[in-house]
Amino acid sequence: MSTTWGLCKDCKWWQIEPKAPVKNSTMGLCIDDKMQKFKLRVSGNSGCNRFMEGKPAHAKGSSGQPPKAKPTR
Repeated sequence: MSTTWGLCKDCKWWQIEPKAPVKNSTMGLCIDDKMQKFKLRVSGNSGCNRFMEGKPAHAKGSSGQPPKAKPTR
């Protein structure tokens, strides 16, 4: 297993709604450069090997179905 694997709620590539809590059940958008074209909506409890530790970004529309926010990083 990759040593870079981690949860979205602890990743700088996770973008959530302004004022949304950082929780397992919070839904947001993955804004990693290679994943942006998929408009991947994920929960804080999701995770992958593109993980980069940091605080999530915030933008209105990040939790939509499909997400409508533009990446903010």
